[in-house]
Amino acid sequence: MKVLIIQENGRHEKNKHLRECNSMQRAFASEGVECDVWGLGHETPDPDFDSYDLIINLENYDESGWVPDLSEFRSPVKFLWAIDAHFRGTAVYEREFNRGEYDLILQATNSFVDDNSIWMPNAYDDEYLTPGDSEDKTYDVGFCGNILNRGSLLNSTDSMFGLKKDIFVIGQDMVDAIRSYKVHINANISQDMNYRNFETIGCGTILAAPNTTDQYDLLGFKDNVNCILFKNMEEFEEKVRKVLEDDSYRDKMSKEAKKLAKKHTYKERAKTIIAQWKTIKKEQQ
Repeated sequence: MKVLIIQENGRHEKNKHLRECNSMQRAFASEGVECDVWGLGHETPDPDFDSYDLIINLENYDESGWVPDLSEFRSPVKFLWAIDAHFRGTAVYEREFNRGEYDLILQATNSFVDDNSIWMPNAYDDEYLTPGDSEDKTYDVGFCGNILNRGSLLNSTDSMFGLKKDIFVIGQDMVDAIRSYKVHINANISQDMNYRNFETIGCGTILAAPNTTDQYDLLGFKDNVNCILFKNMEEFEEKVRKVLEDDSYRDKMSKEAKKLAKKHTYKERAKTIIAQWKTIKKEQQ
């Protein structure tokens, strides 16, 4: 099996190794699958598209028209991976699906799944996001990310516990930041399950997040077992204080979080994609 991932290369040098295409390339390699990456910013020659068994168009913001129209290529199975439909809407993906005559859309948000798509949740790269040591936990509660719609939540958390803020910290600095928290506060933008949910538990840190979507339950996140899910700030404060005050309780939750994290690596997503490709190839025969 030979795979091509089409995605613009990362624009931040410190974070390029964690770009989805690069993480997925390593994940496919772990399954013994040859995988090339190509797109704007990559130093790779234009590919022979018909030489691939599977082509994945992975969340591109195409402002200059560089993403090719794949409709003329009949040999490969073609997947369109839609990560940001929660704020871009689904129409842009539907247009590209029809233009390129794709076989399947991989939707990162389950509520957008239809007859042309399957649910493909976000993931994390367990080659780089790994648990740190207990002595790394120098902050009780932290936040690593962009403020966006989270300002009120972060301000409330800061007034309750004091909050270590690492705004737009990326690459290895992001990994080190998450490892340094006992509890990491996170909030999705809308209907999504953002990457930070998975990256947090992958680093062995306790995730605390507003319980705004059934995707937490569907993906194995269990309140007071492997994470903290809360409906309001009073519940948040009570649950976080218990985790901070009881080391054995926090350690047990962290161990359960690490178990869950193993189900949400890019390697697991690669296995799912390979299985879907096999199903479609069988149907085409």
